[in-house]
Amino acid sequence: MHTSSTFSVLFWIYNTRAVENQADIYARITINGKRVNLSLKQKVDINSWDAKRQNVKGNSKTARETNYYLDDIKSNLVQCYRYIFFIVQSQFIKTLKFSHLYTL
Repeated sequence: MHTSSTFSVLFWIYNTRAVENQADIYARITINGKRVNLSLKQKVDINSWDAKRQNVKGNSKTARETNYYLDDIKSNLVQCYRYIFFIVQSQFIKTLKFSHLYTL
């Protein structure tokens, strides 16, 4: 049995909702084509956001701190996904084994 699952995390900002050139940073989590957007409660200057790299441009202290924060968020999300995927997979195997034993 082989199951495949797709998972991705990307960061983006709402340019149209910016106030005084400050926009909220969002994380978009996609699992098997289903998307969820999460506000990270962080603001960034629109001109310093790199949409292609999905982080803050530059080497200032604020840019480094924000980029470390984004890396940490992505790492935590990937870790949560792997943990949940492992739990679901192991529960499925236990359920399959249990149901097989009682159908004999």
